[in-house]
Amino acid sequence: MASQISATNGGAFGIRGMMEQNLKNSREFGFAAQRYREHSQRLWQETTAERHAAQDRQNTQFRENLGAVQTYTNPLNRNVPLQLTTQYSHYWIDRQGQVRGTDDPTVNPNMGSTGEWTRLQRQQP
Repeated sequence: MASQISATNGGAFGIRGMMEQNLKNSREFGFAAQRYREHSQRLWQETTAERHAAQDRQNTQFRENLGAVQTYTNPLNRNVPLQLTTQYSHYWIDRQGQVRGTDDPTVNPNMGSTGEWTRLQRQQP
């Protein structure tokens, strides 16, 4: 019986399979294009955020240099940083908010004092 079947049209066999394959390829290409667009958008947003952060750091450093101040983390209120003059390289603060500056790194105002002094840490921009 198989010998009696003959192809009369070369495109008759497999046209449906080719159409399905073309549809599948089109869908896969659409998904790949969508993933590329999402990746591209995410990369663009990350790059923009990094650029803005770098500009903020540069502006902070420029403002500090222009005003001859340095920014320190305030242990009494971490939301409000302290901007102190560059006159001294080391600063201490007590619980009342009094600040003492010195250029000698070995000085400790807690020695011989009844108050509790905390060394201020420089805040990184």
